[in-house]
This record gives sequence, structure tokens and C-alpha cells, in this order.
Amino acid sequence: MEKKLKAYTDFIKAASSHPTPEIATYHATMLRQFQHERFIHLIITMFFALFLIIFFIFTSVLFLTLSPSLWSNIFCYSSATITLILFATTLFYIHHYYKLENGVQQLEALTPKIHKIT
Repeated sequence: MEKKLKAYTDFIKAASSHPTPEIATYHATMLRQFQHERFIHLIITMFFALFLIIFFIFTSVLFLTLSPSLWSNIFCYSSATITLILFATTLFYIHHYYKLENGVQQLEALTPKIHKIT
């Protein structure tokens, strides 16, 4: 998605020097698609962050309340592993959403040039 956004941003920057109604219509369509993509990734990022918080609390409670035994240790460390996986995934989603958000904001800043509004 980052490559697609970068390629489109480069294209629209070049096309903004000589805007046409077709370019403006195409830009509006692409901007809507990128905004939709941004919204979907926001929802996904928030769900992963929510699951991370839930599993972190669950893991903390397990480590604090269970007495040491083989099965409780397996259960605790499995929960901790899931928490670490969710943490890493959430970091990647936040990074991706950050890039997507900044790219869409750049496109929104180019919209007045496409419509020749200064």
C-alpha cells in the first residue's frame, strides 16, 4: 500500500501542474479509496491494541494469582507469548497506519492545486 500511495502521490504532483477535469475526478475517486483504506486500518489497529491490552491484563493477573505448577506455568507462558505476538503486530499496524495517514494528508493538501484553488 505504501508503494501504491507513493506512486499515486508522485503522479498527482506531476499532474497538478496542468490539471484537467478528468484528473480532478480521478483524484477525488482515489482520495476516497485511500481514505477508506485509512479508516479500515484504523479500526484494525484499534482492535489489535484492544486485544493487546486485554491479553496484557490477563497475563499479568495469571502471573500474580496462579501458584507455580507445570500446567499453570505452561498456561502463563503461553498467554505471555500471545501477548508478545500481539505487541509486535500492533507495532507494525501502528507504523503502517502512520504512513497511510501521512500519505492521505499529503494527497488532501494537493487537492486545492488540482482544483486550482489557492
